[in-house]
Amino acid sequence: MTYLVLIGLGVIAILLAIMSPKKKHTYLEEFNRTVLVSNMASETGQAVDLKSLSDRTWQQVIGEKWSNLHKQIGRFSYIKMALFVVVVFFVAVEINQRFFRGNVYLVAAILEICALFVAYNWLQKREKEMFEESFPDALNMLSSAVSSGESIMHAIMYVGKSLDGDVGSEFKLMGERLQLGESADEVLRKSCRRFPYPSFHFFVITLRANMHRGGQLKDVINRLNRLMFDARAIEKKKYALTSEARMSAKIVAAIPFVFLLIMQTLSPANYEFVMFNEQGRPVLYYLLTSEALGIFIIWMLMRGVR
Repeated sequence: MTYLVLIGLGVIAILLAIMSPKKKHTYLEEFNRTVLVSNMASETGQAVDLKSLSDRTWQQVIGEKWSNLHKQIGRFSYIKMALFVVVVFFVAVEINQRFFRGNVYLVAAILEICALFVAYNWLQKREKEMFEESFPDALNMLSSAVSSGESIMHAIMYVGKSLDGDVGSEFKLMGERLQLGESADEVLRKSCRRFPYPSFHFFVITLRANMHRGGQLKDVINRLNRLMFDARAIEKKKYALTSEARMSAKIVAAIPFVFLLIMQTLSPANYEFVMFNEQGRPVLYYLLTSEALGIFIIWMLMRGVR
């Protein structure tokens, strides 16, 4: 039971390190505090109320994340989530039988939490990658439509009709809301909840400022598109430069566990000694501790790459 507690504490420590607050750009808040213009449509004296894009209660944030999660999973999301939980439970039972032979409910609870955390982050990462792939195309279409003389509303509707994927669906929904007479500020605010990314926030800021004050929207959109392209190129270059180190870390981290699986088949007596005998437990503790510490150090080094 002691090693289960140690494993649980190690998993909690890694999750806390991953979820620790990171240094983020606060240009929305800084702009909201410092940039003031003459009294226009906003009660606070600002041309655009940027604070409304990021200030929400924690209940609203949880509700938005839950709604976005269902959209990311797709149809029959509740059934898919239930099947995922059931499959993870049976996997946890098998892992407990092979490796731990402890309290099956404790092992299942720890693995369920870890699996849900990993699955949620994978869905968020996948959606962000899909957004970054489609959003430049949406900006190009929007810029072309505006250049041809279309209004902002008709340009957004054109993008929604022409572009596939989640970005196209969101632009189509924005156009439908605008057609129904909903205010542009409210439509853009709802879209920010669907795509809470800095590039989309900056795009929304540009649109709202242009609607209130006017300006060269095409040039701003082209610059934003170029900025996103450069950022994506830098990100891919970073992954290319660190690919060898990341692959080496994964291989080194997998070797001990692969060796345990092989030993379970080829030498069951030694496997039983290391895993379940009190005299062999220090070897197991050393293995788990050294592996967790090494992976954590490598993760910190990779996280520091900018």
